[in-house]
Amino acid sequence: MNRQKRRYSRWGAAAACLITTADAAAGADPEAEPEFEDTLTRDWDGARTALLDRGVHVEAENMTDVFASIRGGASDESSVSNLFEVAVTAELETLAGLPGGTFFLHGFGAHGDDPAEAAGTIHAPGDLAEDEPVWRVAEAWYEQSLLDDRAGLLVGFYAADSEFDVRETADLFLNDGFDTGLELGETGRNADSIFALSGLGLRGRFEPSDDYTISIAIIEGVPGDLDDPTAFRIELTDGEGVFMIAEAEWRPPGFDFARVGVGAWRYTTEFQRLDGAGEQNGTGGAYFFAEGMLINGRGHEAQGLSGFVRIGRADQAVNRFDMHAAAGLTYTGLWPGRAEDQFGVGVSSVANGDDFMAVAANEGEAIERRETILEVTYLAQVLPWLTIQPSLQYAINPETDPEIENHLAAGLRFGVEF
Repeated sequence: MNRQKRRYSRWGAAAACLITTADAAAGADPEAEPEFEDTLTRDWDGARTALLDRGVHVEAENMTDVFASIRGGASDESSVSNLFEVAVTAELETLAGLPGGTFFLHGFGAHGDDPAEAAGTIHAPGDLAEDEPVWRVAEAWYEQSLLDDRAGLLVGFYAADSEFDVRETADLFLNDGFDTGLELGETGRNADSIFALSGLGLRGRFEPSDDYTISIAIIEGVPGDLDDPTAFRIELTDGEGVFMIAEAEWRPPGFDFARVGVGAWRYTTEFQRLDGAGEQNGTGGAYFFAEGMLINGRGHEAQGLSGFVRIGRADQAVNRFDMHAAAGLTYTGLWPGRAEDQFGVGVSSVANGDDFMAVAANEGEAIERRETILEVTYLAQVLPWLTIQPSLQYAINPETDPEIENHLAAGLRFGVEF
């Protein structure tokens, strides 16, 4: 399969507004908690604050997943995977006197086992593993803010899933079915430009009002190298085409937190049809999502019950999956005294397209229409810099193969913010 797993990074989506400038720092409350008090390595003897005053924000975190197969699936093996990330955001007005300029660099190291192999599932129970141990740059781009930050133009190595098809409420879940839609993430000749392998691209954004944002990106059609799927390289050729994606977001006024989005995407190169009828020019799809706060908890804006729903469709003529849907509920601050803890319940389902089903039937293979995942998880903020997150996941029709028994897996994620 062509899976490129990703994990939504808060850095990519928020990099343009992460920096606390020197002017803002000068006007801060002198009794406020220091900027890096909640990290393991704190302020590096004042070095991080000094960098921040110059417009440079440095972040790092590490996540470790442990998964065990309890019943069913492809095997009873356990897996351990690890992801270390570091991000540097430079606000160039403070650093170099360039108003509205932001530079962002995001690198990572990953190693360990893929829990999807033991599960025998299309959905990966966790999204940290790579095919082999790797250290690589994930993103490196420059954005110029325009029109008093109503617009922006970004160029560089860019992961589309940092801003497109993103749902903040879904970020709690470990299973990759709650990240980029599987009908989108499984497309392309080497997958699309998402974490952890991004391509060279151009992204524009425009906010016609406080309630609306329109974003469009054009990225090389084959990030990495077809001969070495993990390689980081640039090659812009007619045969590889480009990947284009656009999204419109509406934030309904009068709500503390509510978002509605619709997006569409397309590749421009040739793709082999599943039915064997040669090639077709291009392929594409569309998606819709909505998320928001449903019930405020105990009068605190950040606490309470939130929910999301997402559905996407893809061209079944060249893609195995023609539909993916996911939905979930999360509650922040469920227990007294645990204001930052989160509890979540989610469901994700991906469906084989008619053309893929027809090919399997012609070859005499028994196959189910869809694979569905149920996840229950709880994120505990044990220390300001440490989170522990157990997860229980149940897969129905793993790999849509009737020979594989439904799979029950238990996972545990450890997160450290440095």
